[in-house]
Amino acid sequence: MTDFDPYSVLGVERTVGHGAIKAAYRLRVRTAHPDRGGDPDEFMTIVRAFDVLSDPDARRMYDETGVVDPEAAVKLRNDVAVVLADMFDAAVRTAVDTGLPLDGVDFIDMMTSAVGANAADARVLAERLEGEMAALGTLKQRIRRHDDHTNMFAERLDEQIAAKTEEQAQLRRRVHVFEIAMVELGNYDSEVELISALETEATG
Repeated sequence: MTDFDPYSVLGVERTVGHGAIKAAYRLRVRTAHPDRGGDPDEFMTIVRAFDVLSDPDARRMYDETGVVDPEAAVKLRNDVAVVLADMFDAAVRTAVDTGLPLDGVDFIDMMTSAVGANAADARVLAERLEGEMAALGTLKQRIRRHDDHTNMFAERLDEQIAAKTEEQAQLRRRVHVFEIAMVELGNYDSEVELISALETEATG
């Protein structure tokens, strides 16, 4: 993306924290949504600005290079849409299975609870992996050879640490996707409005 400044789009300073970015996004997206008379292109620009600034890695890249990876932004938004669609399907199934009248169910509330629980589970797993990697690192320091030959056991531990590092990175990204999904759920008063917004983003 050229001539795209996510800070200017959201109207925030470069030094602001995640909370201020989230608040600015919520304020801007409510008035820019096409269903509320906003411009679809402006709406998508605001969404992409938030995607960049809410992702620590993407924000760091932009701050250091001025470059935004458009493919990464699109993938992140697609992942958020998949999470919300899956949560909506699950909420509807739960309501139907338990015999609740669908016109009286607050699906936004149900989805918010489900997304929050999934995010909490992913955080716990990521923290557990942190402890496991530290333990493996400590074990590696204990396993030493008395000669200059390859330390087979240390190499195997390196492989385990690398695998857990990758798993942790995926979990942290998943947490980030859930956090954006929570923000999206908070932006809309009903599931009908949310679905309309996701459809707008998918075609934007």
